[in-house]
Amino acid sequence: MQAFSKLADWLLPRQPREVARPEQELRFTRSRQAMTFLAAGMVIFCLACLVFFTGAPVSDIAADQAHHRSLWALPIMVPALSCFWAVVHCTRHAYIILTPLGVELFPFWRPSRNMQVIYWPEIRSAGVSSDLRTLTLKLKSGQIMATLVPITRRARSLLKQAVEGRMANM
Repeated sequence: MQAFSKLADWLLPRQPREVARPEQELRFTRSRQAMTFLAAGMVIFCLACLVFFTGAPVSDIAADQAHHRSLWALPIMVPALSCFWAVVHCTRHAYIILTPLGVELFPFWRPSRNMQVIYWPEIRSAGVSSDLRTLTLKLKSGQIMATLVPITRRARSLLKQAVEGRMANM
């Protein structure tokens, strides 16, 4: 029973954690990337429905086994379900968070474990490229470049305003 609850915890979306002071942070999710996964999931799901309802023609299936033709849709559903899981994952987990302490960057896989916090005092300069595709953080000890393609274009312009505003106040 415990293995089932661990599997359910991993597969089912969890409630978002309460943020202590949500008015002091700007959260940017991978919403544009989620839309790409949604479109891919819908196309693959429609393909699975087509195979299921038409019965994929397989030449070596005898006439008495014709009802098994629709089972060919099951392997097609695996990538469709994976895409739908990615949609939920991209919209629920943040990609970049601007807080009073600094910038938090979250990777796609295991974002809560592998997040990276860059504190504002460590940042010498920060900026978003003119084409709104790259966030560049120049640190005292190096440089971090993060792509902004997973974020919608409107959110990228808001991120640019926020970063420029924060750097003007430093």
